[in-house]
Amino acid sequence: MTPTKTMMGTKILDARVAVALLCAVALLLPATGALAAKKGKRYGLEGRVLEYDQSKNVLKVKVVKTKVSGGAGTGRVAGKPAPKSIKRGSDIEFAVVPEGSVLKRTVIKNLNGGGLDTTGTKEGFLKALDLVPKDKNVIFSFEKAKAKDGPKWDLRIIQLRMTEEEAEARLKKMEEEAEARDRAEAAKGGG
Repeated sequence: MTPTKTMMGTKILDARVAVALLCAVALLLPATGALAAKKGKRYGLEGRVLEYDQSKNVLKVKVVKTKVSGGAGTGRVAGKPAPKSIKRGSDIEFAVVPEGSVLKRTVIKNLNGGGLDTTGTKEGFLKALDLVPKDKNVIFSFEKAKAKDGPKWDLRIIQLRMTEEEAEARLKKMEEEAEARDRAEAAKGGG
């Protein structure tokens, strides 16, 4: 090889490496910025579901703890402790997005990370919300609301502290109750 060909090959290789590095940096910068923004504005608390207003897509919650404690992975999911304006024992309203992509909607998931609604529909959300125990604390992960009207907080995640077996048993019980109601209604209509 002549020195010119070697130098040209090196220049081309160096240019490819430089372009690849620039592309990698360009791709990573927005992602790290988004992660930092998310990390900075996500809050968590423990509470109990009081009621859901389906017409307004608002979930009312009783605040039990303003900081998420214990449990595997709870800190990562929940975020920072709730802002000082949210007091223990108070009721708080969250705006929810019951349908759409998993990145946009309010997600209800089990402690092990499995989503209870994989449909992305209002019906799926309502079914998953029925699985949330009213007698146990659950984790609520939320952000400051984007909308100016309505609740001050957007609910991103509800995380149940139930084992997979508990969640399956609860789902099975709800399905059996629904089947019993359907049979009762069919009996009324047929008689």
